[in-house]
Amino acid sequence: MKFRAVRPSEVGEVDALIVPAFEGGESPALISRPVRNAIDRVRRELGRHKLYTATTHVGGERGVPARLVVVDAGDSAEWSAERARNVAAAGVKSLWRSTAKRVAIVLHSDGIGAERAAQATVEGAINSMWRPEVHRSVAAERRLPPLATVALVTAERADLRAAIRRGEAVGEAVNVCRRLSNEPANKMTPSILAEEARAIAKERGIDIEVLDRKKCQQLGMRSYLSVAQGSHEEPRFIVMRYRGRGGRGYDVAFVGKGITFDSGGISIKPAEGMHHMKADMTGAAAVIAAIGAVARLGVKGNVLAIAPCTENLPGGGATKPGDVFTSMSGRTVEVINTDAEGRLVLVDGVTYAQREGARRVVDVATLTGAIQVALGHHFTGLFGRPDAFVEEVRAAGAAAGDRLWPMPLTDEYREEIRSEIADIVNSAGREGGASKGAAFIDAVVEEGTEWAHLDIASTYWSDKDRPQAPKGPQGPAVRTLIELAARAARE
Repeated sequence: MKFRAVRPSEVGEVDALIVPAFEGGESPALISRPVRNAIDRVRRELGRHKLYTATTHVGGERGVPARLVVVDAGDSAEWSAERARNVAAAGVKSLWRSTAKRVAIVLHSDGIGAERAAQATVEGAINSMWRPEVHRSVAAERRLPPLATVALVTAERADLRAAIRRGEAVGEAVNVCRRLSNEPANKMTPSILAEEARAIAKERGIDIEVLDRKKCQQLGMRSYLSVAQGSHEEPRFIVMRYRGRGGRGYDVAFVGKGITFDSGGISIKPAEGMHHMKADMTGAAAVIAAIGAVARLGVKGNVLAIAPCTENLPGGGATKPGDVFTSMSGRTVEVINTDAEGRLVLVDGVTYAQREGARRVVDVATLTGAIQVALGHHFTGLFGRPDAFVEEVRAAGAAAGDRLWPMPLTDEYREEIRSEIADIVNSAGREGGASKGAAFIDAVVEEGTEWAHLDIASTYWSDKDRPQAPKGPQGPAVRTLIELAARAARE
């Protein structure tokens, strides 16, 4: 699928034209009179619709494409990059079962500029082309339009090629994260995920190292390895190094939780919904996809991505509630609940990043059900220190299209995770669970390290169709990580 920006006179013949339609009948000024008349007829016939509703007018009258897709864009005063992304996604999604090959999308750039509009539109179009039914045997049930070209129609004279390139890299990275997260656990073991990371590293010129159990033992990662004790699948600790500026050190490090299936271990989860735990490695998928996009864009910075991967299963060798382990940092951890395993792998991942010289670390994890209770499914929980870095991460997420909500992390939570027999305990009650989980990771963050924790348990999965994605994995935090890497490089 190729994207290009064109003037209205350069559109040529297309199979479908996607147009945002605003409240009050307002339409982008660059639309031709015949198309504007067709849009008016559609709106009169169908009345007002819910935001992002896509209505297809099959016409063929003079000056109007065979398919005119009108997408409800709400109030024009509220236009944003996120709305541009969703309008494009809803429009392309409406063509899923069509034969459209050549599509044009009208860019509306008021208030956001042509470059942001173009990038967001490309992202939305690409995101809408991802489908979860990859293992269905009937090909017709996986049908998507055979899109070959997408023209972005704009009256702006700005060169939008760089914006399109960014949109392609970011949009495809989000889809990579979704694809990896969607795979069932028997098809996405730690070893398979490591091979996926190797393929991305090879394609993008990223250095990669995959540490096995023996190497992790030598490095003292007993907190991480405690989670792997009950599984027959070997753990894999993935390290990816991108050096866009060369030299030593890293401008930012990403650490992603990679539990390729989480049964809860001995503290086993209820059966209902446990199948979703195939996606408990979404944090790992996010950091792997993000560093691939960073390399694709040629960001002039050094980025480290770490994904500690394992399964969490019950078994004769599994960790038992009450066991104590020494983490890579030297801090001892008491495991009260084996289903609070994500923080056990993350502390060794964060420590490894610091040992590599990273002084800016962002971890991404489906960490707590408590964050879903606090925020629902609309925001990712954001924790960290110092406050200035937390705000920087929040702003990067907002610019990229991810909604992050700052959550409290104070000494009261740190006190609550103190163990009576070890340094810290991995579970300290339900109240404030998301903050206590963050406090556990914070215990290994060294003085001088800027650190942020993204709890994506609230946003990694959706049980409802959304404009940019169907039900299933959503690919959260990928855009934020890419934006952070770009900002760190500019600094």
